[in-house]
Amino acid sequence: MNNWFKFLYLSVFLFFTSGRAQETLTIGEKQTLFSKILNEKREIWIHLPKTYNDTTITPAKYPVIYLLDGEINFEYFTGMTDFIARTPYADIPECIVVGIKNTERTRDLTPTKSQKKSPVNPDVTLFADSGGSENFVKFLQDELKPMISKNYRTQEYSILVGHSFGGLFAINTFLTHPEYFKAYVANDPSLWWDNKVTISRTKDYVEKNKKFPAGKSLYVSQADNEEQQKNWNSDMTQAIEEFKEIIEKNGSLNYKHSFFKGETHGTVSYPGNYEALKFIFKGFRTDIKQLAKNPKQLEADYKNLSEKLGAEFAPSEAYLNVVLTFMKTNDFKESEAYFMNMKNRYYPKK
Repeated sequence: MNNWFKFLYLSVFLFFTSGRAQETLTIGEKQTLFSKILNEKREIWIHLPKTYNDTTITPAKYPVIYLLDGEINFEYFTGMTDFIARTPYADIPECIVVGIKNTERTRDLTPTKSQKKSPVNPDVTLFADSGGSENFVKFLQDELKPMISKNYRTQEYSILVGHSFGGLFAINTFLTHPEYFKAYVANDPSLWWDNKVTISRTKDYVEKNKKFPAGKSLYVSQADNEEQQKNWNSDMTQAIEEFKEIIEKNGSLNYKHSFFKGETHGTVSYPGNYEALKFIFKGFRTDIKQLAKNPKQLEADYKNLSEKLGAEFAPSEAYLNVVLTFMKTNDFKESEAYFMNMKNRYYPKK
């Protein structure tokens, strides 16, 4: 592991009467690591939550989101997660985002070797470098995740997010290694791949296992691709619909499918990821006004959320500080005392 340095920065200019000063707003860090499994260097982009380095609170652990196609999605995704995790309106907990930059995208994200011939030249096999997803998921599980856990304060809750071939990869990983991640997001997944091999695998999984593992979540978005329905995207649409029917008939999975009218294959990830995170963490948001009347509700809500997600979640110290400020400002003395006691229980000062 080497080449730690800051990147992806915006320059902001603060104007003073005496002149002009420049500061830097940083949204991430870059690391380069050599993968023995893939036999190549991989570039990883990492975004830390706003409270990660806050010295006024107890150091916390955070869920981790592994984001495929990092070079395309990282900038908007990190801003979005910060926005919907802001107190007191948070729909999700603050998360570490790990963007994975591509090298050989088709190789890494497809589950089988393509045999499809070019319609213009039958001597040419399309996607000739395909079929390496098992190696790539092994890289994620055995090399990348341990590296992130070693260097950052991580919670035992991780999400895999992908689009197109990345969505195909996310669903295939869910079927073959469901224990690797707690939640999976597939935006307009390329389930048409290799004569819909992943649809066949889904049917086989349901037939063999009857139920999906408890504590898992799967979100699938679908673009209407109105302008392109007569072309290759018609196969994509049909395959996603077939997958949806299989999953919904089974009924044992925390699953949601969203159709986005007016969105194309290239734009659906933005609204899809927003809805996906809110769906996965449904139940995380609390009403601070209601807590004034019923302070015990906060721990009850987090208990229900933890049971649903299959991991332990608790109110963050940052949020309890916001709650305490609200109670004090509005003179809810009994509730203020209750939450002060809760804060001391969860985050005792040494």
